Amino acid sequence: MARDYGVGMPEPSSPEGGSVPRVLIADDDPDVRAVLSAQLASGGFEVVATAADTDEAIAFAAEHRADIAIVDVQMPGGGGVRATHGIRAAAPETAIVALSADESERVVLEMLTAGAVTYIRKGVGAEELGGLLRESLRARARLSGGRG
Repeated sequence: MARDYGVGMPEPSSPEGGSVPRVLIADDDPDVRAVLSAQLASGGFEVVATAADTDEAIAFAAEHRADIAIVDVQMPGGGGVRATHGIRAAAPETAIVALSADESERVVLEMLTAGAVTYIRKGVGAEELGGLLRESLRARARLSGGRG
């Protein structure tokens, strides 16, 4: 279980002038975690933790209370569905975004049913990623009746 807290990344600033959205990345591929971390840091997000498996994702969600958790659909320890259920239980305020190269309807529906607010494909560009994550925060706010 490797822990990577994004040490050494520049402090992001929110383009909206509000608080910086805090993100947990859960993916078993260290290259994917590194690319997403760099994209998010350059896009005004703060990566508070990265997890290599389902158990780390759930533990880090409880510890860090991120605004958003990007969760790989297929990772060790039970995969994205188990991680989503665990994160929702540990940190219900966290918006969960499913991440996968597999865009099959079955996979997307499983993650949405488990509690993800949206789905993104691996390899998405930094600008599109930022927009999708900001929309996920707005969706979470609508669902909770709050502001986003």
